[in-house]
Amino acid sequence: MISLEIIQQVQKRMLVSLAQIAKDIDLHEGDYLAIEERDGGIFLRPVTWIDKSQAYIWTKEWQEKIRRSEEDMADGNYQTFENMEDCINDLEEMIDARSNKNQGI
Repeated sequence: MISLEIIQQVQKRMLVSLAQIAKDIDLHEGDYLAIEERDGGIFLRPVTWIDKSQAYIWTKEWQEKIRRSEEDMADGNYQTFENMEDCINDLEEMIDARSNKNQGI
């Protein structure tokens, strides 16, 4: 496949290489781009079938974490709180209990 770059030098030091931009954003031949019209211009964003910035969520590790959390929700293995302060206090108590357990107290 032939790659063609057309660049117009607007000012003496304003020359931008599209190849360098592609390298900077880790864009390779065959990758997909979402094209959006924005503010009177065109915005290109690298994507897979989902946003590249969100690709981590589809890793096996994250999918396993999501599956386990969905099972916990279905089994009722969660706790609700009246407010954020109660939640933070509960978390701090849990941390203290684990710390004491690890220290043999």
